[in-house]
Amino acid sequence: MNFGNPKALWCLWFIVPLFIYFAWRIYGIVKTYNKFTNVKTRDRIFVTVSPVKTIIKYSLYFLAFVFFVIALARPQGKPLNDEREFSGIDIMVVADVSSSMGALDLKPDRMTVVKDGLKRFADSLSGDRIGMICFAGINFIQCPLTVDYEAFDLIADNIYPGMLAKDGTSIGDAIEYGIKRLLEKGEKSRIMILISDGENMYGENPITAAKAAAKENIRIYTIGVGTLQGGKIPDGYDAWGRPFFKIYNGQEVVTKLDDAELKQVAGLTGAKYYRVTDANAFAGINADIGNLEKNKSKEKQQRRFEENYWYFLIVGLLCFVLSLAVSVNKNRF
Repeated sequence: MNFGNPKALWCLWFIVPLFIYFAWRIYGIVKTYNKFTNVKTRDRIFVTVSPVKTIIKYSLYFLAFVFFVIALARPQGKPLNDEREFSGIDIMVVADVSSSMGALDLKPDRMTVVKDGLKRFADSLSGDRIGMICFAGINFIQCPLTVDYEAFDLIADNIYPGMLAKDGTSIGDAIEYGIKRLLEKGEKSRIMILISDGENMYGENPITAAKAAAKENIRIYTIGVGTLQGGKIPDGYDAWGRPFFKIYNGQEVVTKLDDAELKQVAGLTGAKYYRVTDANAFAGINADIGNLEKNKSKEKQQRRFEENYWYFLIVGLLCFVLSLAVSVNKNRF
């Protein structure tokens, strides 16, 4: 049997020792009482008390607690099919997570501004599916296309510069990977949002990749992150929280926004280029995609099961009510 809240079953480990302790205490009291009193005295004191009814009454109390705990653990039955239909655009976010995205030329840093903007953007969607690919020297599908915007927010909040095994920036390869994912999983109306500081280092030419996207009618909105003056890249922090910066050939590395190719990529696919100065830069994209043709698609939600807790809750309540109704008096029910 599956349980939706299996941790609740740990409560049973507390009630079993407690039950054993009370049973042992009652046994000790009865044994002592029998030892120091005679039959006539016992009969006068307990003339109206039924030992059998007493056992039944408190056994019902115990069973009620057990059934309440099982109900709290939410026992589940057979899986349920949960397929919902959605109408919107398929949006694949392709986010640069190379170490340069930690530069401090935006406040508090580039990646924080991007994450805040992405969460606001996702929260403004309605019916659109959104996914995320993270890239640096390699690509990784961080979030498949989904309408679960809360899950997307959680995933976006946990990306960070240098999170992938290979650092650097390969924009062209990331675009190609995004095209592949959209063609495999996306519907007719699909766009890509490419977020990067534009410092392409190796891999496929971004312009060639953009032309391939245009052939598939995939628009690539590009977002340039950083300033033309650039900023230093933190490479750790001292005990007082002060950053020390990445060094190359004895010099502190300064990374600058290089948005020439980002502008070309957007232009070739019929989209627009945006430059991030704060988290509000994503608002323009949301306005643009409102004019695109909507997809009609079905998506299976997270697997759900029948909730059977109420069976145990009803039995527990019945046991509890019966325990209140049962009297330990021999002459009463």
